[in-house]
Amino acid sequence: MALLLRVVISSTDARRLQLFEVPQSVESLISILKEKLQLQGQFVLQFEDPDFGNALCSLTDISELPSDKAVLHIQWCNSSLSETSLSVSSLDTASVDDSDGSLTSSTASVQRYLRTTSEWPLPFPIPPLSFDVELKLRRGNETYAETQTGIDVTRDIKMEILDKIVQAVFDIKAYPNNQEIESIASALISKYPCLKEPGKGKGYEGWLISLKNKLNNYRSKLRAAGCNEVSVNKKRKDVEHGHGFTMKKAKRGEVNFVPEHPCNHTDASLETLRRL
Repeated sequence: MALLLRVVISSTDARRLQLFEVPQSVESLISILKEKLQLQGQFVLQFEDPDFGNALCSLTDISELPSDKAVLHIQWCNSSLSETSLSVSSLDTASVDDSDGSLTSSTASVQRYLRTTSEWPLPFPIPPLSFDVELKLRRGNETYAETQTGIDVTRDIKMEILDKIVQAVFDIKAYPNNQEIESIASALISKYPCLKEPGKGKGYEGWLISLKNKLNNYRSKLRAAGCNEVSVNKKRKDVEHGHGFTMKKAKRGEVNFVPEHPCNHTDASLETLRRL
């Protein structure tokens, strides 16, 4: 059954969203909103309850939503995250009528290329997967709860999981350390116990290796595409003399200061924005 939503993000920003089926839980709905509306940060949902004159009520169960269409209000858990999310989510709908508005729009376009968080999240938030993979894993979790038997992880399932995770990782940092990568593998089997590997180990040793390899491959793709953030750490070849040389190793955190230029910006224009 389809569901039409009006999502109120702030007092100046509301979005219309059509879902072709009702999510199975509030958590699933929040994940969909984050993906579809490009929201970042933590928030809870309230809805306008027609039984009480459209007064706001906290959404604790998906069955509480009115059928066919509903009005949702996002309540941010952290004001700083709210401000960051709003600057990104409202970028595409901003209207610029004067020079001040143009400056604000330019600043917002730069902000979306910066890291969304300065600290590694614990536990790591596993991103939403495609519907068919989520369905298989949900069924696998139900079977695992009864029989303690994991599912047969096909190549399609594994690639979907790894692709979504590495993209989510790069939103935080390009070079996570071993402890951070291990936290991803731990969070993965915590959310999907059916993916736990049999044996006496921690149950995610194989996933740990796959994640490291996938991150390396993803960085190689970005490097080939011309991403400065990973290119600075590459062993480059001197074309003129035919021998290789190693670039200076970045200091801790230094690589985060080599982001890609936003569209239609240069070093000079970014420096102008920085000075304002």
